[in-house]
Amino acid sequence: MSKHALCVWAIAAVFMAPDSALAWTRPGHSVTAAIAWDDLAGTDRGVIEALTALLPAHPDRGPFEVAAGRATGDDRTRRLALECARWPDDARGTLWDHPTWHYAFRPLVRAEDAPPAKPKDDPIGDAQEAFALNVRVLANGLASDAERAVALCWVMHLVGDIHQPLHTAQLFSAAFPNGDRGGTLQFVKDPQTGEAISLHWFWDDAVNRAGEPEAVVARARELETGLPRANLEELGAPAHARDFAAWAAESHALATSLGYRAGLAAGASKETAAVLPADYVSAATQAAERRAVLAGHRLADVLREALGR
Repeated sequence: MSKHALCVWAIAAVFMAPDSALAWTRPGHSVTAAIAWDDLAGTDRGVIEALTALLPAHPDRGPFEVAAGRATGDDRTRRLALECARWPDDARGTLWDHPTWHYAFRPLVRAEDAPPAKPKDDPIGDAQEAFALNVRVLANGLASDAERAVALCWVMHLVGDIHQPLHTAQLFSAAFPNGDRGGTLQFVKDPQTGEAISLHWFWDDAVNRAGEPEAVVARARELETGLPRANLEELGAPAHARDFAAWAAESHALATSLGYRAGLAAGASKETAAVLPADYVSAATQAAERRAVLAGHRLADVLREALGR
């Protein structure tokens, strides 16, 4: 493929994506990485050492050098890991971009607003396949360090993405006969700023909004304290560390029961953005925080499997 064709493909891929903000926000992804780091640092020094060796090999050096700054030692590696988790969003529009990897939508139909025709149950998006591919590359000692570093970022990012409920569901109704693209076509008022945002972005922003490393680490530890790993019955046995489909099913169930709960109304444009009920905001925030903590610990388990040998 020519360089011109590659550029055309990359630009087209951006516009084919359901929404440019389909992910936890970048600070949210960094929080899941910080939780995984804390989980590993206490018991699996070998995995931390593997990250220290692998992350500097990433071929897109710019964002990582900015993220690391003048930090040294473990602090530098952690900063690189935080950047790694958010890098697939930073790489949007580049030749490293894979717009359809960020989500795995299944249709959701509420009884109160059934669409003209029942949508197909086929998933839209390649998150599950992308996760399996990148885990294999990451664990493959014959792959180059650069390839494995890129795969590491996608693994870290995808574990976070699939725990966001609106990455796994889109509503079909008479108003959205072709789906609402994970809530990106429905608009609500930001509870903190009053600005019009998509319902999807409200969920994206629910974990963390401050991106500085110190703020990210502090937020991660606040969540770890409130939701200790030992109290998270969803984690199950280590054998489930790669059960991506199960994590997606958890998120879809949460999208059904809460994200698109019965009676929830949102505007079809920014001009008609709705005010979210206070009980919805509270429940969604608590749910998003729990999902982020689960994502962090599950990510740690994945990295133990892939890098701990």
